[in-house]
Amino acid sequence: MTKQEIVELVNSGREIEFVYDQKKYSITYGVVNGVEVISFCEFYKESTEVETVDELLKLKRYGVSVEEMFDDLVGNFGFMK
Repeated sequence: MTKQEIVELVNSGREIEFVYDQKKYSITYGVVNGVEVISFCEFYKESTEVETVDELLKLKRYGVSVEEMFDDLVGNFGFMK
């Protein structure tokens, strides 16, 4: 996926679930201390909240950024190159 496609998905407010390297991840949205946030987590693990898509794309899990994870996704979420 391109960075623009990711930005459009996140800006649409849709919750996103995907599989990367046999691990399930989600992107959801909420409000913390009156500030709208984007929440990223591996299923059943602690989440990380950020305020912008750029911050989201820079987050890393297991040495791989969210942007790199999405770069590897093809077509429907969860299908890998």
